[in-house]
Amino acid sequence: MNRLNEIYAKGLFDSLSKEGLEQVLGLFHEISINPDTKSLGEVFANKTINKEEKIAVALELVGDNEDLKAFMQTLAKNGRMELLPSIFSYFLEYASKRQNNIPVKVTVNEEPSEEVKERVLGFVSSNIGPSTPVKFEINKAMLGGVVLKYKDNEIDLSVDNKLDGLKAALIN
Repeated sequence: MNRLNEIYAKGLFDSLSKEGLEQVLGLFHEISINPDTKSLGEVFANKTINKEEKIAVALELVGDNEDLKAFMQTLAKNGRMELLPSIFSYFLEYASKRQNNIPVKVTVNEEPSEEVKERVLGFVSSNIGPSTPVKFEINKAMLGGVVLKYKDNEIDLSVDNKLDGLKAALIN
């Protein structure tokens, strides 16, 4: 299934103009963060709903975007409407990689305060680039601190890492 997501994401990406790409990225981002997207997968996978109704739901999602209307028609023609929700999120990652706009993954143990977000965004902006996206993730198992990952680089400022270092120093 991941290979199909990649094929459709690549085809859509390659077919879009720069302006079209920005519109699609915005729309797909809105759709992917919407909690109702999970129920969309059930609608598109439901065998009792006919193809025309699925196409109507898909076209309602994309509004008047002609590129996406054609894309939805292609998915319907190929019988792949059930892939639509996963294609939304896969396309966002794929487009970021193709635009060399890979996000910095920031892991914290709880929802970060505005101050923490601003400090992280400032650090990323000055050290990596002002247009680099930042994605916050919560790991409840982490005691505290922050871990930043970008491509193959990692800055581990977590309490867990400090305790591991202290433990290693005490043992040696």
